[in-house]
Amino acid sequence: MKKIIFIILGLFILSTSVAISAGSDSSDQIVKPSSYNKAVKLIKKEKFNEAIEILESILKKNKYQKDPDILNYYAFSLRKTKQLEKAETFYKKALEIDPEHRGALEYIGELYVDTNRIDLAKKVLQKLEKCRCPEFAELQSYIKK
Repeated sequence: MKKIIFIILGLFILSTSVAISAGSDSSDQIVKPSSYNKAVKLIKKEKFNEAIEILESILKKNKYQKDPDILNYYAFSLRKTKQLEKAETFYKKALEIDPEHRGALEYIGELYVDTNRIDLAKKVLQKLEKCRCPEFAELQSYIKK
């Protein structure tokens, strides 16, 4: 009898954790549209203008304007196409939502280097220093160039 109760309890815990990991209405995670993955692939292929078009169409929907990943990749693509002021605006929006977003921190730091604001880049680097993550090393290297 104890064995059956233990098995039932185990199955209940397993099914609960699967349901939670699949997403729920109470989660802050926003399910990204499939076109987001297409934009990321374009970015990796350095097809930034095409990625910008897709990300702009995604951002027209209000719920995605609160997704720091989408905002970050949009800003990254803008920066790579030399739209620096607009890129900075979107990096800042991403960081307002998630002040510890490592990608947005790294990339805004790189933007600061590109616009000769090394002091600001170093402040961003200090924020990343705690994590000792790849973004920290990338920005540190970018500043040293």
